[in-house]
Amino acid sequence: MIRDSRLQPVVSNQSMVLFSSAAGADVITYSNTVHTPVVGPVLTILKSADQTSVSLGETLVYTLIARNEGNAPALATLVDILPSGVSFVANSVLRDGVPLPGVSPSSGIPLGAIAPQGEIRIAFQVIVVSLPPSLELGNRARAVYSFTTSEGRRVEGEVYSNQVSVSLLAYKLSILLAASTPTTFVGDAVTFTLRLRNEGTRLMSGILATIPVPEGAAFLPASVISGGIYSPDAGPAKGIPLPPLAPGKAEDISFQVRVVSVPSSSALTTRAVVTYDTAGDAGETKSNTVTVAVIQSGLSVSLKVDKYSAAPGDQLRYEFTIRNSGNLAVDAMVADAIPTGTLFIWDSVRVDGIPQRGVRPGEGIPLGTIRAGSAAVVDFLVSIPAEANIHHVPAIQNQGSVEYTFTLPDGRNVRERVRSNTVVTLLVSPIISIEMTGEPPLVEPGGIAEFNITVMNSGNYPAEVSVIQIIPQGSTLETGKVTVSVHTLPESTYSGIISLGVMQPGQTIQLSYLVRVHPGYMGNALQGCSTALYLYTIDGRRYSGEARSNSYRLLIEEISE
Repeated sequence: MIRDSRLQPVVSNQSMVLFSSAAGADVITYSNTVHTPVVGPVLTILKSADQTSVSLGETLVYTLIARNEGNAPALATLVDILPSGVSFVANSVLRDGVPLPGVSPSSGIPLGAIAPQGEIRIAFQVIVVSLPPSLELGNRARAVYSFTTSEGRRVEGEVYSNQVSVSLLAYKLSILLAASTPTTFVGDAVTFTLRLRNEGTRLMSGILATIPVPEGAAFLPASVISGGIYSPDAGPAKGIPLPPLAPGKAEDISFQVRVVSVPSSSALTTRAVVTYDTAGDAGETKSNTVTVAVIQSGLSVSLKVDKYSAAPGDQLRYEFTIRNSGNLAVDAMVADAIPTGTLFIWDSVRVDGIPQRGVRPGEGIPLGTIRAGSAAVVDFLVSIPAEANIHHVPAIQNQGSVEYTFTLPDGRNVRERVRSNTVVTLLVSPIISIEMTGEPPLVEPGGIAEFNITVMNSGNYPAEVSVIQIIPQGSTLETGKVTVSVHTLPESTYSGIISLGVMQPGQTIQLSYLVRVHPGYMGNALQGCSTALYLYTIDGRRYSGEARSNSYRLLIEEISE
């Protein structure tokens, strides 16, 4: 008999002898009991798979657990001859989670010494490469082991695992989604292509591919091509149909999108879902995820001007700051830099403070290469013509642009343009005009003549105005008084110049006064003109000007004696 002891199995034996005595009686005689310890390993192999059914192209993971329930260690090697239809994935064998490079199950996986009551776990991967007629993967593993008895004898043995069966699906649709480029930019057209292949043994029908249009892109209508045929009414978001696909056949579905903005993830990302029918069984397959990076040059342009209010004749300095905050170098040129209504001041262009002799902004200001993370500063001068009409041109407005090129990682060269902010310089100035009249047209020596002067500010800015040269040669101011509008200036205030104070835009002031012709004046006429002098300040800058009136002429009547 064998005693039930896991720690020390023992085989016990006892003999008996049955005989008849001389008296004719049957007698039984027992021998002593002999106990023989059983020493050796007891191996078991448990095999399992991570899936019960797989299809063509899928990966299957086999796991084997070798246990020693005996009382002696065993040196074992595991052999697993793989079934038809699968291929071993090289270097996928793990022993207790540790990789065993170069080891394969068909040539033997060394388990080493399995201690009593110990176990070793083996895992490896296979890929389904074909569909056998049975549509089933079935096999079991075998472990070959050896151990040494206490007497020094070497004993060998083998043990088999349980049978593992994995069913194979008779239909398999493999799909691969790809984009025409790994990188793109706003405005670019990207083509997505979905390759479908029937790797099963049954006809697939009712094929419908749904591919969401990525964020930042817009589908281009009539761009769908399904199975080599244009499908103007189809769209990827609502589903693109494909004719039935026979076993072993492949077809493509393609469509285009236009990149309209930079998505939040800075990439176009999408994934296809294909539904189909095989002999009444509905199936669904999801493709890989495709990501197309949206490249941003990161170029920005800011513009500023040194004067936000100016007068005709002023100079303006414009400064462009071109900053490359992207991750690509660009070749750039400033364009549209000179605002309408101004004149460029020759040789005033500077790039990063360095004068650029002979550069004409109308032909573009080259900046060369602006590296990622760097900036360039361009400044120049323009003048406002002194004859500029503030009513026709109330402001000088400028908005420049930068044309630049860069190279995508896929080798394509891209030319783009970015515009600056708009800066406005208000064109302000007083427009002073003066008109002078005198009467009567004929006056005799010693006679009185009356003069009237009208001063007007038809500009859009106030000015401090004075009038000079109001008394014609050969005459004197009568009574020493001048009436400004309705106010009469006292005699003591006149000293050859009449101050009108600050004249607001649109304001008109009238001056009137009398002069007496000198009795002995020998001229034949009183003639001349008057002048208005004016001063004004813009943002701390002081300006002056003068306006000359029309000419007048009063004839002197000769006195006969």
